[in-house]
Amino acid sequence: MWPIWPYGNCNTATSPYCGCLKGFERKTPDETSPDDNTSVCKRIIDLDCGPGEGFLKFPSMKLPDTENAVFSRNMSLLDCETSCKNNCSCTAYANPNITPGGVGCVLWFWGLIDIRVYPQYGQDLYVRLAASELSGSRNKMGSAEVPLFSLSIISRATSDFSVDNKLGEGRFGPVYKGVLEEGLEIAVKRLSKSSRQGLDEFENEVICIAKLQHRSLVKLLGYCIQGDEKMLIYEYMPNKTLDSFLFGRDLLNSKSADLLLIIQIMEYYTY
Repeated sequence: MWPIWPYGNCNTATSPYCGCLKGFERKTPDETSPDDNTSVCKRIIDLDCGPGEGFLKFPSMKLPDTENAVFSRNMSLLDCETSCKNNCSCTAYANPNITPGGVGCVLWFWGLIDIRVYPQYGQDLYVRLAASELSGSRNKMGSAEVPLFSLSIISRATSDFSVDNKLGEGRFGPVYKGVLEEGLEIAVKRLSKSSRQGLDEFENEVICIAKLQHRSLVKLLGYCIQGDEKMLIYEYMPNKTLDSFLFGRDLLNSKSADLLLIIQIMEYYTY
């Protein structure tokens, strides 16, 4: 029997058979209830009904259950997209008419249930995603093979950006120490919300730093974009790293001096 959790996607050609749609991730154990196994997937980036939101095409799909859907017989695909775009509660749309040139529109609201890949007889499904999940930023930074972290994961790792985890502050914002669930220590550079750096500049910084990876530089592990939050996630480096070798002293008289120095060097060469 196929699982029917919201935003799940099943495909007999893959192993495991079922996972989450692109743009979604499995919830962690502390986010799920043992009494409820029907809510497994969550959005990586929450929707905010902003102008940059759009739709990602999933071809060859069995269309979701229509319990929370509305059907229009005479609406074109373009009109269908516009109608969904203009309603913040609309999560997906599709043309259910399999006749070549046929029209029709189904709009889904809230969770998408019972989705599967149908290689031969499937239809196109358009799922609403946040701006940073779409081609403009995700594909551009994906070319640098830098993982995207969700804000919820980084918030948990840093104890909601606790002041006790703050390592210091650079030109563009504070840096926090955190620990991922698998035990990996990280340093999170959180871009100041008052910064004038836009999304394009942030993307360029991610790509530039990813290409500058070197054994003498702290490693960039990934990035996070959600709402007005922009963050870079580095490996955490303890005392006596690059600044000690270069200068033979603790420049900031702080255990985080080495990390902040490296981040500031990267910022200098990025801008």
